[in-house]
Amino acid sequence: IPGMVMILLVSEPAATGASPRTLREAVVEPFHEFMTRSGVRGALLILAFIFLYKLGDSLCTALATPFYLDMGFTKTDIGLIAKHAGLWPAVAGGLLGGLWMVRLGINRGLWLFGLVQWVTILGFAWLAWRGAQPVIDGVDRAALAGVISAEYLGVGLGTAAFTAFIARATNPAFTATQFALFTSLAAVPRTFINASAGALVESVGWVSFFLLCFLL
Repeated sequence: IPGMVMILLVSEPAATGASPRTLREAVVEPFHEFMTRSGVRGALLILAFIFLYKLGDSLCTALATPFYLDMGFTKTDIGLIAKHAGLWPAVAGGLLGGLWMVRLGINRGLWLFGLVQWVTILGFAWLAWRGAQPVIDGVDRAALAGVISAEYLGVGLGTAAFTAFIARATNPAFTATQFALFTSLAAVPRTFINASAGALVESVGWVSFFLLCFLL
């Protein structure tokens, strides 16, 4: 509903160029423009940054539900605490990140919000260090809610700055193709590298796994 209202209220932006008429103009030219604009080295640096910025954070949450279960929390705990403690801080982080970036700028926002993403991973390492509790009480549930809230606040903040960076890296004449390519590249770690999370946990245990995510 908010999106539909926004469509009615906001005018269409002025076109920056002609629509592509061939597959080459729609797909090949955006590649060529990006590589020539930044140079091969610059383009590879931007692509590497997009690929790596959320790598550790993404891997950290890949096995969130199995981790909570291993720590002794019930599915009811996960449904009531974990889901709400993740959703609302992520929304708040995205909104705050967008507002703060107006003052901070994209580059500084990437550093500061990335630092929040980085540090909050240690909360999961702390939960793993505490280990599975024989009886889950209010303190344990509060600890779970606090760790998840901090993590997803960082996710929201980092996503706001990251999305702005990707948008800035696109050429207005090729926004659709380049934005799609960049966001797809950012999703690669979540799709492929996260598949190794289970094997890593079995090999090194939860604490070392989260410390590895912290280093990544």
